[in-house]
Amino acid sequence: MKLLSSSDLNKEGTPGELPVSVVKILDGALRAIGDLGARRLSMSDISDASGVSRGTLYRYFSSKEEVLAAVSEFVCVSFEDGIRAVAQGLDDPMERFRTVMRFFARFTTERSPERIFEIEPAFHLEFFRSHFGRHKAAVRDALDPVLDYLDSLTHAPIDRDGFVEALVRAQLSTMIVPASQQWMDFWDGTPDRLEEWALKIADREAARKERKN
Repeated sequence: MKLLSSSDLNKEGTPGELPVSVVKILDGALRAIGDLGARRLSMSDISDASGVSRGTLYRYFSSKEEVLAAVSEFVCVSFEDGIRAVAQGLDDPMERFRTVMRFFARFTTERSPERIFEIEPAFHLEFFRSHFGRHKAAVRDALDPVLDYLDSLTHAPIDRDGFVEALVRAQLSTMIVPASQQWMDFWDGTPDRLEEWALKIADREAARKERKN
Protein backbone atom coordinates (compact mmCIF):
# COMPACT_ATOMS: atom_id res chain seq x y z
CA MET A 1 0.00 0.00 0.00
CA LYS A 2 1.39 3.43 -0.96
CA LEU A 3 0.58 6.21 1.47
CA LEU A 4 0.92 9.88 0.53
CA SER A 5 1.54 12.58 3.09
CA SER A 6 2.67 16.20 2.97
CA SER A 7 6.33 15.18 2.86
CA ASP A 8 5.66 13.07 -0.24
CA LEU A 9 4.46 16.18 -2.07
CA ASN A 10 7.88 17.70 -1.54
CA LYS A 11 9.72 14.53 -2.55
CA GLU A 12 7.60 13.50 -5.50
CA GLY A 13 7.30 16.87 -7.22
CA THR A 14 4.81 19.59 -7.93
CA PRO A 15 1.01 19.21 -7.87
CA GLY A 16 1.01 18.94 -11.66
CA GLU A 17 3.10 15.79 -11.40
CA LEU A 18 0.85 14.07 -8.87
CA PRO A 19 -1.44 11.22 -9.95
CA VAL A 20 -4.82 12.46 -11.15
CA SER A 21 -6.57 10.54 -8.36
CA VAL A 22 -4.46 12.28 -5.72
CA VAL A 23 -5.26 15.73 -7.13
CA LYS A 24 -8.97 14.81 -7.12
CA ILE A 25 -8.72 13.69 -3.50
CA LEU A 26 -7.00 16.88 -2.38
CA ASP A 27 -9.37 19.15 -4.30
CA GLY A 28 -12.34 17.21 -2.95
CA ALA A 29 -11.03 17.36 0.60
CA LEU A 30 -10.63 21.13 0.35
CA ARG A 31 -14.25 21.49 -0.78
CA ALA A 32 -15.42 19.14 1.98
CA ILE A 33 -13.59 21.19 4.60
CA GLY A 34 -15.56 24.19 3.40
CA ASP A 35 -18.85 22.30 3.76
CA LEU A 36 -18.24 20.36 6.98
CA GLY A 37 -15.13 21.65 8.69
CA ALA A 38 -12.03 19.62 9.42
CA ARG A 39 -13.27 18.22 12.74
CA ARG A 40 -16.44 16.69 11.34
CA LEU A 41 -14.76 15.50 8.17
CA SER A 42 -14.45 11.73 7.67
CA MET A 43 -12.66 9.60 5.13
CA SER A 44 -16.08 8.76 3.67
CA ASP A 45 -16.81 12.46 3.22
CA ILE A 46 -13.49 12.91 1.44
CA SER A 47 -14.22 9.95 -0.81
CA ASP A 48 -17.66 11.32 -1.70
CA ALA A 49 -16.44 14.88 -2.29
CA SER A 50 -13.54 13.81 -4.48
CA GLY A 51 -15.45 11.24 -6.49
CA VAL A 52 -12.96 8.44 -5.84
CA SER A 53 -13.57 5.09 -4.22
CA ARG A 54 -12.55 4.45 -0.63
CA GLY A 55 -10.10 1.87 -1.91
CA THR A 56 -8.38 4.51 -4.03
CA LEU A 57 -8.41 6.96 -1.13
CA TYR A 58 -6.78 4.46 1.25
CA ARG A 59 -4.26 3.56 -1.42
CA TYR A 60 -2.68 6.97 -0.89
CA PHE A 61 -3.76 8.06 2.61
CA SER A 62 -4.25 6.02 5.75
CA SER A 63 -6.11 8.67 7.77
CA LYS A 64 -7.94 11.98 7.64
CA GLU A 65 -4.95 13.64 9.32
CA GLU A 66 -2.70 12.59 6.43
CA VAL A 67 -5.18 14.02 3.95
CA LEU A 68 -5.39 17.35 5.81
CA ALA A 69 -1.60 17.66 5.99
CA ALA A 70 -1.34 16.90 2.28
CA VAL A 71 -4.07 19.43 1.45
CA SER A 72 -2.10 22.18 3.19
CA GLU A 73 1.07 21.26 1.35
CA PHE A 74 -0.80 20.91 -1.95
CA VAL A 75 -2.22 24.42 -1.68
CA CYS A 76 1.13 25.91 -0.71
CA VAL A 77 3.08 24.18 -3.48
CA SER A 78 0.39 25.13 -5.99
CA PHE A 79 0.82 28.77 -4.97
CA GLU A 80 4.62 28.65 -5.07
CA ASP A 81 4.71 27.01 -8.48
CA GLY A 82 1.89 29.12 -9.89
CA ILE A 83 3.17 32.55 -8.93
CA ARG A 84 6.66 31.78 -10.22
CA ALA A 85 5.26 30.33 -13.44
CA VAL A 86 3.10 33.36 -14.30
CA ALA A 87 6.05 35.69 -13.75
CA GLN A 88 8.49 33.63 -15.79
CA GLY A 89 9.42 35.13 -19.14
CA LEU A 90 7.85 38.55 -18.48
CA ASP A 91 10.70 40.99 -19.07
CA ASP A 92 8.63 44.14 -18.67
CA PRO A 93 8.77 44.75 -14.89
CA MET A 94 5.38 46.41 -14.57
CA GLU A 95 3.61 43.80 -16.66
CA ARG A 96 5.25 41.21 -14.42
CA PHE A 97 3.97 43.11 -11.37
CA ARG A 98 0.42 43.30 -12.71
CA THR A 99 0.41 39.59 -13.62
CA VAL A 100 1.66 38.54 -10.19
CA MET A 101 -0.92 40.70 -8.40
CA ARG A 102 -3.77 39.31 -10.50
CA PHE A 103 -2.61 35.73 -9.93
CA PHE A 104 -2.36 36.25 -6.16
CA ALA A 105 -5.91 37.64 -5.95
CA ARG A 106 -7.35 34.91 -8.19
CA PHE A 107 -5.58 32.13 -6.31
CA THR A 108 -6.85 33.37 -2.96
CA THR A 109 -10.42 33.26 -4.26
CA GLU A 110 -10.24 29.97 -6.15
CA ARG A 111 -8.46 28.04 -3.37
CA SER A 112 -10.88 29.27 -0.72
CA PRO A 113 -14.38 27.80 -1.04
CA GLU A 114 -17.15 30.12 0.09
CA ARG A 115 -17.33 30.51 3.89
CA ILE A 116 -14.49 28.02 4.50
CA PHE A 117 -12.84 30.38 6.97
CA GLU A 118 -16.06 30.80 8.94
CA ILE A 119 -16.66 27.05 9.10
CA GLU A 120 -13.09 25.96 9.78
CA PRO A 121 -10.99 28.88 11.10
CA ALA A 122 -8.49 26.68 12.96
CA PHE A 123 -7.46 24.86 9.79
CA HIS A 124 -6.87 28.10 7.93
CA LEU A 125 -5.07 29.83 10.79
CA GLU A 126 -2.66 26.93 11.13
CA PHE A 127 -2.10 26.98 7.38
CA PHE A 128 -1.37 30.73 7.37
CA ARG A 129 1.05 30.49 10.28
CA SER A 130 2.96 27.46 9.05
CA HIS A 131 3.22 28.53 5.39
CA PHE A 132 3.49 32.32 5.66
CA GLY A 133 7.26 32.37 5.18
CA ARG A 134 7.02 30.23 2.06
CA HIS A 135 4.34 32.49 0.58
CA LYS A 136 6.57 35.50 1.19
CA ALA A 137 9.56 33.81 -0.42
CA ALA A 138 7.57 32.87 -3.53
CA VAL A 139 6.16 36.38 -3.94
CA ARG A 140 9.58 37.93 -3.46
CA ASP A 141 11.14 35.63 -6.05
CA ALA A 142 8.45 36.67 -8.52
CA LEU A 143 8.78 40.39 -7.75
CA ASP A 144 12.55 40.81 -7.36
CA PRO A 145 12.98 42.10 -10.96
CA VAL A 146 10.12 44.55 -10.34
CA LEU A 147 11.78 45.85 -7.18
CA ASP A 148 15.08 46.14 -9.06
CA TYR A 149 13.30 48.40 -11.54
CA LEU A 150 11.67 50.57 -8.86
CA ASP A 151 15.01 50.87 -7.05
CA SER A 152 16.62 52.05 -10.29
CA LEU A 153 14.03 54.81 -10.63
CA THR A 154 14.21 56.14 -7.10
CA HIS A 155 17.88 55.40 -6.33
CA ALA A 156 16.59 54.52 -2.86
CA PRO A 157 16.37 50.78 -2.18
CA ILE A 158 12.97 49.54 -1.05
CA ASP A 159 12.72 47.44 2.11
CA ARG A 160 11.92 44.32 0.10
CA ASP A 161 11.07 42.07 3.00
CA GLY A 162 8.67 44.61 4.48
CA PHE A 163 7.13 45.42 1.11
CA VAL A 164 6.47 41.78 0.22
CA GLU A 165 5.16 40.98 3.69
CA ALA A 166 2.72 43.88 3.45
CA LEU A 167 1.40 42.51 0.13
CA VAL A 168 0.98 38.99 1.49
CA ARG A 169 -0.71 40.17 4.68
CA ALA A 170 -3.05 42.44 2.73
CA GLN A 171 -4.15 39.69 0.35
CA LEU A 172 -4.59 37.09 3.10
CA SER A 173 -6.79 39.54 5.03
CA THR A 174 -9.45 39.09 2.35
CA MET A 175 -9.98 35.60 3.77
CA ILE A 176 -11.35 37.22 6.94
CA VAL A 177 -12.97 40.33 5.47
CA PRO A 178 -14.13 39.53 1.91
CA ALA A 179 -12.76 41.91 -0.69
CA SER A 180 -15.16 44.41 -2.23
CA GLN A 181 -14.92 45.39 -5.88
CA GLN A 182 -13.41 48.68 -4.73
CA TRP A 183 -10.61 46.78 -3.00
CA MET A 184 -10.08 44.53 -6.01
CA ASP A 185 -9.75 47.60 -8.25
CA PHE A 186 -7.32 49.15 -5.77
CA TRP A 187 -5.28 45.92 -5.63
CA ASP A 188 -5.14 45.61 -9.42
CA GLY A 189 -4.10 49.25 -9.76
CA THR A 190 -1.26 49.07 -7.22
CA PRO A 191 1.51 48.48 -9.82
CA ASP A 192 0.59 51.62 -11.78
CA ARG A 193 0.38 53.74 -8.60
CA LEU A 194 3.75 52.52 -7.40
CA GLU A 195 5.40 53.21 -10.75
CA GLU A 196 3.89 56.70 -10.77
CA TRP A 197 5.18 57.25 -7.23
CA ALA A 198 8.68 56.06 -8.18
CA LEU A 199 8.77 58.29 -11.27
CA LYS A 200 7.75 61.33 -9.20
CA ILE A 201 10.54 60.63 -6.74
CA ALA A 202 12.97 60.25 -9.64
CA ASP A 203 11.84 63.59 -11.14
CA ARG A 204 12.19 65.36 -7.81
CA GLU A 205 15.64 63.90 -7.29
CA ALA A 206 16.70 64.99 -10.78
CA ALA A 207 15.34 68.51 -10.16
CA ARG A 208 17.14 68.71 -6.82
CA LYS A 209 20.45 67.75 -8.41
CA GLU A 210 19.93 70.27 -11.21
CA ARG A 211 19.35 73.07 -8.67
CA LYS A 212 22.51 72.12 -6.83
CA ASN A 213 24.51 72.29 -10.06
